[in-house]
Amino acid sequence: MHPHYISTDPDGSCPICGMDLVPASSDAALPTTGSAGIAVTPEIIQTIGVRTAVAKVTPMTQMLRAFGTVEANERQETVVASRVEGWIEDLAVRAVGDPVDPGTVLYRLYSPDLIAAQKDFLNALDIGNEARISAVRQRLVSLGMQGPSIAELERSREVIERVAIRAEDGGIVSELNTRDGDYIKPGDDVMTLQSYEDVWVIADMPEQDLHLVSAGQAATLDFPSAPDADSSGRVDYVYPTVDPATRTGRLRIVVSNASGRLRPGAYADIRIETEAGAMLAVPSEAVLRDSRGAHVILALGEGRFLPRVVETGMSAGGMTEIEAGLQEGDRVVASGQYLLDSEAKLREGFSSLNRLQADEDTPLDRIPLDQATLAQIDHFADMALYFHEALTDGYAIEPSFIDPLLTLSESLAGRFGGTRLGPIVTETQAALREAKAAEKGEPLAEALSDLMEAFEPWLMEGAPQHYADEGLTLFRDVNGHLWLQESSVLRNPYGTADAESVAWPERMAAVRETEPRPASDPHANH
Repeated sequence: MHPHYISTDPDGSCPICGMDLVPASSDAALPTTGSAGIAVTPEIIQTIGVRTAVAKVTPMTQMLRAFGTVEANERQETVVASRVEGWIEDLAVRAVGDPVDPGTVLYRLYSPDLIAAQKDFLNALDIGNEARISAVRQRLVSLGMQGPSIAELERSREVIERVAIRAEDGGIVSELNTRDGDYIKPGDDVMTLQSYEDVWVIADMPEQDLHLVSAGQAATLDFPSAPDADSSGRVDYVYPTVDPATRTGRLRIVVSNASGRLRPGAYADIRIETEAGAMLAVPSEAVLRDSRGAHVILALGEGRFLPRVVETGMSAGGMTEIEAGLQEGDRVVASGQYLLDSEAKLREGFSSLNRLQADEDTPLDRIPLDQATLAQIDHFADMALYFHEALTDGYAIEPSFIDPLLTLSESLAGRFGGTRLGPIVTETQAALREAKAAEKGEPLAEALSDLMEAFEPWLMEGAPQHYADEGLTLFRDVNGHLWLQESSVLRNPYGTADAESVAWPERMAAVRETEPRPASDPHANH
């Protein structure tokens, strides 16, 4: 069950599971290392649930996220302006917000200039001069007399003293600049009509993602204030500038608003799926990341596995692009790879681990560790970063991602049970099980807080300089909650409480060398 535990007591039992120990008379019973990687028996492969996948060229899509606000569609805005001087009478629109249908009489206009032009038109009709009729008709149009009124004038042959001004387009009155009886001059804005059948969503997108978006792309939108509103939109325009303060660019998305539920100023959560092309990729869970960088476990067949360093690109849809390190058709381990990776590193240090001792009085920074064990402990920091990202980006964690670390922590708990590191591992295990049941939201935030509270002694007393060198920043908010980030830009996963970074102590955990120093060395075994 736990092949990493080795004892010289033939009558002993495993301290983790309590099973009787069996003689290790053959290396076949345990993973072995060497130029061909590690070899694992079929029984262990079945126990840890090894699952493999093939690296293959596959079409990749990337989901871009953005946030924006609803704004009025300027293309559906109509300004009613006067082309002639006169007095407004019978104003039908009385207040901002009044609905107007196309063809509705907005007001009537008494204008001496329009009356004179009408008389000229009637004289031209009496004479029957077509050229004159056409010229005077055009003059009436230029003075703002609309087609229905001209037709009425031509039919009745009587001057219309108060000419009706009709709405050419429908909408809602968004501005009203006059009142009944006002005198207006050419160019004065009488009112503005705004239609909300379509609206714009102005979105802010990170600068590095702008090149992936172009006009015409489909977008999916969620509106917290109007959950039953139309969720589909289309990118109408990508603004050509970037805000130097926020390093974001803007998109304009057109969304249908037939229901009228979308109001300017409303918040929108936006997702845009982009085609990135075909590329070599493996399942994202197959990629391991630690102090060595990104790597995968190659499945060579017949129980043999080999770590392989890779260079990764974009990740989307559960797949990660492989830019270098693999070829199409290579088979990698997609489940159980944490244990295989750990076993490979553990086997390299088994003999020296047995020669080094630590007890509950040994300070955390004096517990002897090799690089492989330190990398295993780093997985707790990786999980804290994963929880932080899930909380700040608003997605649910994948519970299965926690299982390999829970299994690995059993090994660490068994090896360091009698030291100060043991309780840290045990308490982080409990927090991981809590997070696995929580998955997202406030329960996940509580699990992250418990994980960081348990892991804090190791961060601050065990290997602080190691995590500082890795570029991690530790934050604490005013409520005492801790979290780790890969950047120094504060993103509080617990809410909006004020927080500040915590300085790393200038101490470093004792990472054990491959070979022990001479006994005369006062720092031996540190």
